[in-house]
This record gives sequence, C-alpha cells and structure tokens, in this order.
Amino acid sequence: MRTRITLYGEAAGNIWMPAVECTKVFDLELIRIPRNSKTRTYPGISPRSMEITCLRDALLHITNDGDFQSCAIKWAILTVSHYLGGEPYGSRTTVTRTRVWRLRGRGQDADCLRLDPNRNRDDSHADALMLPARSTIAR
Repeated sequence: MRTRITLYGEAAGNIWMPAVECTKVFDLELIRIPRNSKTRTYPGISPRSMEITCLRDALLHITNDGDFQSCAIKWAILTVSHYLGGEPYGSRTTVTRTRVWRLRGRGQDADCLRLDPNRNRDDSHADALMLPARSTIAR
C-alpha cells in the first residue's frame, strides 16, 4: 500500500513592499517521517514535497516563507490517498481510497490560519456555495 498526502490552498497577508495584501498559492506533497528523526532535509524555496513529523511543520513553513512571513492561510485542503494493489502486488488493478479535510483554524494550528468573518458562520474557510447542505456534512 502506498500513501500520498497533499496539502494545497492559499495564503494571504501584507508583504513588506508594496505594503498591500498579496496572495500565494501552495501545493505540497507531504512525506511523513518519525518524530525523533535527525535526518530531516530543509525543503528549500517553493518546494513540491516536504518531510514533516506533524501537520504544524508544513503550516509553519508556509506561513514563515520569505515576504509572506506575516501572512496566514486563507483556506487549505488536506488529502490523504491510499493506493492498494497495482503491479508491485501482482495485480493490474489499483484501488484508490481518498479522504479530504478542510483545515478550519481550530486547536494548536489556529495561529497559522485566518478566519474570514465574511465567510461561513461556522468559521470554516470553505465556500458555502460549494458545500452540500449542513446536515449532510460528515463530522
């Protein structure tokens, strides 16, 4: 079984010059490593993949990046896909199971996400027009 973890979204904030709000789109493939790992590599500027021990590692890297050091994440989506089967397992069929989560700015990561009062009343960052009725959302 192979696992692929991706985090994508948009960060926004005032940059130092020209002192206006700017946005930056990010799309990272996250590679999980053990918490006590001493071989973590720095992802560099504008990485496509990144080694993390927890989600906060990726959020801090996004919000502490160059001109965007005073920014916050406007919205973000975390997807985890499990690929079962395929050629390495002696099968031509690959089954993919994918779960998707919206990051809502709660808990220990709340300082990295920006709540927009003009959005949903439940403080989520997702566009209300793109969601099913509230009673059908899985919690």
